[in-house]
Amino acid sequence: MMVRLFAAGVPIVVGAIWYNPYLLGRLWSNGTGIAKEKMSAGKLALTIALAYIGSYYIARALGSVVIHQYGIYSMLAAEPDMQDKGSALANTVQGLMDKYGHDFRTFKHGAYHGMFMGLWVVLPVLVIIGFMECKKLCWIAVHAAFWVMCLALMGGIICQYMP
Repeated sequence: MMVRLFAAGVPIVVGAIWYNPYLLGRLWSNGTGIAKEKMSAGKLALTIALAYIGSYYIARALGSVVIHQYGIYSMLAAEPDMQDKGSALANTVQGLMDKYGHDFRTFKHGAYHGMFMGLWVVLPVLVIIGFMECKKLCWIAVHAAFWVMCLALMGGIICQYMP
């Protein structure tokens, strides 16, 4: 759980840097049409809290994508023998996990899958929303690149450090 809590902070930290006026904040602001005064006004604490909560749910979902070993548990979760320690099924699964449980559990592997979640899921959603709301292409590009980077970092952290 601590790993997910840590990974959920990635979009907050990266966002503070990414959307800073000295990096891509002005480009984002031009793409949205929101004036600087309006951006700084409002409920910053509430925005950060909601962003963190949303990022936590993203981190929970990413675990299923970046850690392939979770698949065997979800596939067999409804099997009665799976809950019975010492059963043939439980022993087989434990044997598989002992032998293969650490395969593909690297930061690089998790970042790879996180990056593709950004490209295959987030990018199309942002393109649809952006075009339907008549946003500028820079708005889509700034947000898409941000989420591809965040999901790559989150996926890497979760894959490498989740027990």
